[in-house]
Amino acid sequence: MGITKLIVYLITVIFIGFPIGMHQQEMVQTPDENYSVKVAPPPLSVQQANIVDSLLNRRLTRNGFRGAVLVAYQDQIIMEYAHGYADYKARRKINVQSTFQLASVSKSFTSTSIMILKDKGLLNLNDVVVKYIPEFPYEDVKISHLLQHTAGLQNYMYLVDNYWKNDSLITNEDILDLLVKYHLPLNNRPGRRFLYSNTGYAILALLVERVSKESFADFVKENIFQACGMDNTYTFSYQVIDTVSNRAIGYNRRGRRLFRYDFEPNDMILGDKSVFSNVEDLFKYDRALNSYKLVSKESLTEAYTKGKTTSRYPRVFDYGFGWRIKDENGNHLIYHNGLWHGFTSTITHEVNSDITIIMLNNTTASISAIKRDLLRITKTELQKLGIINEEPPSTIASLAPSTKIPNS
Repeated sequence: MGITKLIVYLITVIFIGFPIGMHQQEMVQTPDENYSVKVAPPPLSVQQANIVDSLLNRRLTRNGFRGAVLVAYQDQIIMEYAHGYADYKARRKINVQSTFQLASVSKSFTSTSIMILKDKGLLNLNDVVVKYIPEFPYEDVKISHLLQHTAGLQNYMYLVDNYWKNDSLITNEDILDLLVKYHLPLNNRPGRRFLYSNTGYAILALLVERVSKESFADFVKENIFQACGMDNTYTFSYQVIDTVSNRAIGYNRRGRRLFRYDFEPNDMILGDKSVFSNVEDLFKYDRALNSYKLVSKESLTEAYTKGKTTSRYPRVFDYGFGWRIKDENGNHLIYHNGLWHGFTSTITHEVNSDITIIMLNNTTASISAIKRDLLRITKTELQKLGIINEEPPSTIASLAPSTKIPNS
């Protein structure tokens, strides 16, 4: 390098920096090697969670509960429990991945499907059903009436039991045909009375099919199960049900003996029951639904609002759209229970403290008292640990509807 070029180079370094061609690579900004995305720690430490877990497990063990249970606070699973046999003859044990018939807990998926269609602008809840199902024989019944059990429809199971050939396949379209053919009178004028109705939710599933132009099974799979990552959740299908390896079988307890339930045509009707899932998938659903990932905040607020009759003296009742709603002892409970052919189930969310309890059982055992205790224990211990500030409730009344109501 000549003396002149050397002088120019030194001046450039001193006043400008290294020439671009010589240090271009060094000028590229690289992320700090110590940088990482900060993830909020879980609300309970491992030690704190273990304390609550041991108390909850002790309660379930003392009772001898047979089934699967999950208890969570916010997004953190505090306890998972599994005990008993999914198949007593084969001695195949239950685990937290075991799938159970959800019975009427399935109704929440039907109502969520309707709200998804509403959010897409494809229907209005005040529309009459005949707008979408012209042959529906009750022209004054609205979608909202079906959602809130105020339509007055009689139980379709009566029609199946009396007018359908035993053990032959049946669909929701067949239920509609039976309603049209026999045109049973309504139990009440639409909107005037709350009367729990499986028929209403079977018709809602059919309405989802008519509006979406796809089967109800495909709609809930695409728009709810897959959207939530619920890989072990499915609807009843006569062709595939016996191919599911981790399915729990329903049993009816009579004294000390358990009797296995066999298939019957009513099992094929969707909308009011016949979704199968496990506790972990249901928790994914709970989190996605309550963070407005499935439906809008406006629609979820509607679903979680108590209904009111349109009678001369309007009466508020503890049911929204696919969910029961109860306020007691400082708890605001959004939940649904299920009872069908050897299965009892619940998904319960205590809104004030963001506690979720999911219980699945396959021996028709009552679960309401245990659920009350699990909620009480969880709230009490979280208060003691300083995780929540509210005082624990002294008692928690039964959350379950009468077991006299089938598929409740």
